[in-house]
Amino acid sequence: MTIPAFDSILNVLPTHLGDPRKPNDLSPYPCTVDEVCGRFATSGPRKAILDGFLNLRRELFKLGVEGFQWLDGSFLEDIEAQENRDPKDVDVITFISKPVSQADFLTLQSTSHWLLDRNATKQQFSVDHFVVHLGSSPRLLVDLSRYWYGLFSHRRDGLWKGMLSVELVDQADDVAARVTLGGAP
Repeated sequence: MTIPAFDSILNVLPTHLGDPRKPNDLSPYPCTVDEVCGRFATSGPRKAILDGFLNLRRELFKLGVEGFQWLDGSFLEDIEAQENRDPKDVDVITFISKPVSQADFLTLQSTSHWLLDRNATKQQFSVDHFVVHLGSSPRLLVDLSRYWYGLFSHRRDGLWKGMLSVELVDQADDVAARVTLGGAP
């Protein structure tokens, strides 16, 4: 799916593409990391944020993490037109499917504590990073999904907005994204 255009008045991604009863037309919109870079690498500050995001993904791949990520925040808005400023970071929720077991996930947390440290990931990668382990209890998964979707689908002023979803399983897409950013893979 192509990343939708910003709403011409509100400068945000739409929450749906016409009929909100059609699941394929709802946010979060699936796309590749390369498509994200192609669409949002429009300035030096944005390229630096995307470089940090790709670096975070590289570290997650090194740890054997797989899953998918929801992207949001002012980075996915035309914040330059809306507030006359650059985005400071990109908001990301990593839904982890591998490691599979809760015990293995807890081991990952203890050996790679930076993974859950928002301040560390924000400072090092320009990513406001959150993690949801898909091996959690069904009730917790529903509650966390409800919370994050509710939070990410609105701006602070209450305006509804869309978000993106990218897979965290294939490093080839990240290599292509690096080329799109103008860097070496």
